Amino acid sequence: MSDLSTIHPLRHEYRTSTPPTPLFGRAVDTFVQQLRLAGQALRAGRLDEAISGYFRLLAQRPYHAELHNSLGVALRQAGKLEAAVSHHRLSLAEDPQNPALHTNLGNALRAVNRPEDAVRHHFRSIALNRNYADGFFNLALCLRDLGRIDEAIGCFTRALSLNPESKRARTELAIALLMRGDLAEGFATYEARKRLPETPIPDFAQPAWNGGPIQGKRILLYPEQGLSDVLLFVRFARELKRRGAKVIALCQGPLKDLLANADYIDTVVAEGESLPAFDVHASMVSLPHLCEPDFNAVSEPYLSAPSDRLIKLGRLDKARLRIGIYWAANGQKEQDRLRSVPFTRFLALTGEPELLIFSLQGGARQKDIQQFGAGGLVHDVGRGIFDFAEAASALSQLDLLISIDAPIAHLSAAMGLKTWVLLPAYPDWRWQLGGPRAPWYPTARLFRQPKVGDWESVFTVIRNEVELLKLQMPPVTTGR
Repeated sequence: MSDLSTIHPLRHEYRTSTPPTPLFGRAVDTFVQQLRLAGQALRAGRLDEAISGYFRLLAQRPYHAELHNSLGVALRQAGKLEAAVSHHRLSLAEDPQNPALHTNLGNALRAVNRPEDAVRHHFRSIALNRNYADGFFNLALCLRDLGRIDEAIGCFTRALSLNPESKRARTELAIALLMRGDLAEGFATYEARKRLPETPIPDFAQPAWNGGPIQGKRILLYPEQGLSDVLLFVRFARELKRRGAKVIALCQGPLKDLLANADYIDTVVAEGESLPAFDVHASMVSLPHLCEPDFNAVSEPYLSAPSDRLIKLGRLDKARLRIGIYWAANGQKEQDRLRSVPFTRFLALTGEPELLIFSLQGGARQKDIQQFGAGGLVHDVGRGIFDFAEAASALSQLDLLISIDAPIAHLSAAMGLKTWVLLPAYPDWRWQLGGPRAPWYPTARLFRQPKVGDWESVFTVIRNEVELLKLQMPPVTTGR
């Protein structure tokens, strides 16, 4: 099954304004021309060409601030993060009073998950220039990473006062507000994301819904970001139906049969299929703003398993608890790595006859079960799951799901099932910051890393909680 795809903050790049060291003759012209050509390749995304060009120029100017800075930017975009940090340090060594070089080094340090070091350089950048909007913006990103939300909001606000037209700063401010729990203001501000280049713009002739009367109208809801956002925000289709709208849901293919089972959706269309006629449209991510819900109201389950597509999970006579697990994101981004949990952590739950463990893991990481010799300990259900309707069928037969931040966790919680979500130290904004609960899901419990990479502490708590839960469950006496 696919994993969450979200908008991630782009780290802004800033070239130093320091002029090249003056030389004489054709060598200067050639160096400047080659530096410009490498910069054009970088801006065009031809990273290998840019990096090769910068490397050649280093032989001529090993202590050139702008050259090291640009090479650091290119290496970071290519995923060579530690080398990028070193080149930004060399750049700063040549021009230590340049605020742009401090903030670029801070960006590189953030990329290698050293936010405390990054904060120091971002603070230095705004100390050198109190009107440096980009410095305040990048400092705010790091402070938000560290959970210093109030300070981050202050820095985003300062950046916007210096550059009111910054769509990026306004969008990242919205995420900080949402993490703090200011949902109404946060979602209203988050509408700024629609002006970012990476936000898909629907090519519909019909107008976007502005939140006005919807009685008797046909509204098309479309997925803007990932699977998890559809599972999270489709709940607001109930409100549209209550107001008298005919609801048409456009979704990713694996969600079609699941959403077709919802009585508040009239028509479900998978991406790539022909659309029926409609009057207005709305992004599902915009529904929390447009519908103006009471965020303090307890959410009832709003997704369920189709009765005619059951996947049968086995039973064992001595098992008190049937537990589903999901441990790895399938994406290649750094955040996917941070939110994934080593499969071996879950092996601590095996070896007890009272626990029956089922894997719902999708993708390549299904191989972990055999790789670690756990084929007799963990029952691999994920290999037989091809869409979310089938996943819902499997979930409905479990006593508990223990999952990382992934679509399966949203699905389980949306069904009102007992769901334990394992979160990294710096979680996605949808889970907010701090506390064991999320506003969306009454039956979900959040287990957060106390520091980056510390899954051991999380699983110490998990094992204790499983023991307590096991005592509350009657023994299962049904045969296999």
